[in-house]
Amino acid sequence: MTRRLSRATAGIAIGAVTAALLAGCAPAAESDAGADEPITLEYWSWAPNIAKIVDVWNEANPDVQVEVNTSVGANDIVAKLSAAKEAGTLPDLSNTTYENLPNLVVNGIADDITDAFGEYEDQIAPAAWNLTTFDGVNYAVPQGTSPQFLFYRTDIFESLGLEAPTTWDEYAEAARAIHAADPSKYLATFPANDAQLFAALSQQAGAEWWSQSGDEWSVDIDGAASAKVADYWQGLVDEGVVATFKTWTPEWQAALADGTLASWLSAVWAPPLIVQNAPDTAGKWGAVRLPQWEEGDAASGVLGGSGTIVTTGTEHPEEAREFAIWLNNSTEALSAYIEHASIWPANLEGRELPALRDTVPAALAPSQADFYELAAQIDEETVPVTWGPNVSTAYSTFNDAFSEAISSGGSFSDALATVEETVVDDMTKLGFSVDR
Repeated sequence: MTRRLSRATAGIAIGAVTAALLAGCAPAAESDAGADEPITLEYWSWAPNIAKIVDVWNEANPDVQVEVNTSVGANDIVAKLSAAKEAGTLPDLSNTTYENLPNLVVNGIADDITDAFGEYEDQIAPAAWNLTTFDGVNYAVPQGTSPQFLFYRTDIFESLGLEAPTTWDEYAEAARAIHAADPSKYLATFPANDAQLFAALSQQAGAEWWSQSGDEWSVDIDGAASAKVADYWQGLVDEGVVATFKTWTPEWQAALADGTLASWLSAVWAPPLIVQNAPDTAGKWGAVRLPQWEEGDAASGVLGGSGTIVTTGTEHPEEAREFAIWLNNSTEALSAYIEHASIWPANLEGRELPALRDTVPAALAPSQADFYELAAQIDEETVPVTWGPNVSTAYSTFNDAFSEAISSGGSFSDALATVEETVVDDMTKLGFSVDR
């Protein structure tokens, strides 16, 4: 599949950006490091335990050392990289979510790595390849895909005689049952700061927030599918049977740890984060497919997924590309990722590693030996997604609009309309041709 990123306005045409990117792919200059001094690459990443994985590289490559900066998170990666580009201080490499990659390409931050990575296509899951390739040009090395799961506390469910829900109707009934049994407990939270989750749930329901035909974009953030999801969650919030904690906050962490929250809608990468945020619950979780809108359906959205970019600011492009490819394709790195970060590799051979077949993530009940087998099945059920060039704008506006709706008792559907209007206005100002 050929994917395009283009602007209609000549003054800011994508061709100009692409030319600038291609210029950054000239052969690497001779290193000015001393003969006895190692090259040091700076790598930005939020992946859990990433330093343990990079240590494997550093031990084997004394002449090219990698320093990890973990202070930058997925939610602020675009803003931080954009500021670094403006200041001339881009790192050599960075983690990026797939949804943010189009922005980094358009703004000249992600470098063209086709000459180093183009031959890997047959080794990469097609969905991940398509999310990192535009007009036949590779802009990131895919790290993994992100099949969605419902993680739930098996002990809490069993104590109440509940089964894991298979439909959203059953999910709502479970929410009511848990809260009725103990008004201080909730099945889940609706987090106004997690636009990524809402986007994935909307995709599962059939929404296409962005689509592209030729040089023209379509935006449908507040369409019928997303509105159905918004109305569903508004109903649960208004009933008071789900919480409204924001994720990744101390309140959320405490609720996950003490059983105030009995489940988490997340993805394959969640188990190590459960152990990190709620260590005493290790071994008490189960993982199942997302609830479906209709019994017997099998659909999942895209909740994250990351790749590694080489930035246009690196002074060591050859070494940076070599590390990016090693990090996401070598047996050594993928085995470490599987052990420390529950990655579901984009590299197809990586999915056959013994570490995946022989290991149950620590957060899950020991009996759940089929976790990665289920991940493979859900991966096949994940809907194809096109990300737009201003996902960060959509997510930021979502967080503000939904936070306001929750605090004021306002309409989630109106909040969605605000997100779409802001996204379309922003794309128009950037010079994209948009058909709503």
